[in-house]
Amino acid sequence: MPSKKALVRRPSPRLAEGLVTHIAREKVDHDLAVEQWEAYVAALRAHGWETLEVEPADDCPDSVFVEDTVVMFRNVALITRPGAESRRAETAGVEEAVARLGCSVNWIWEPGTLDGGDVLKTGDTIYVGRGGRTNAAGVQQVRAAFEPLGRASSPCPSARCCT
Repeated sequence: MPSKKALVRRPSPRLAEGLVTHIAREKVDHDLAVEQWEAYVAALRAHGWETLEVEPADDCPDSVFVEDTVVMFRNVALITRPGAESRRAETAGVEEAVARLGCSVNWIWEPGTLDGGDVLKTGDTIYVGRGGRTNAAGVQQVRAAFEPLGRASSPCPSARCCT
């Protein structure tokens, strides 16, 4: 059995309504998106990853981007509190999935916000970009969750440095 695990979630039928930042909105072909997602999952499996499908979140347009809703280190899952309020409903299914894996589950609490896309892990350091979707309280909570496990965390002045 593969030791590498990847959480995946099917694209929502409402994918075309997803948040758009820094780019112009373009037409989304949902059938093509599903086909591409299936190819992505197949590629993960072909390279030794066990894929674990998170329950669909059809009412959440951006829910396919499951990596925005949880940050993992060892057996600890940190469930994010997305800065975009419209994305917060996505976290429940992800929390259930990591709990089924036996992970220790922690959460980002208000007033903190954290988007997993603002997090970069390299070596023993976690870089967290602050910006529109991740705030200083979120960065502090990442530090509190992972530094006891031997991970240093370092805030970045802008989310751009970490995405």
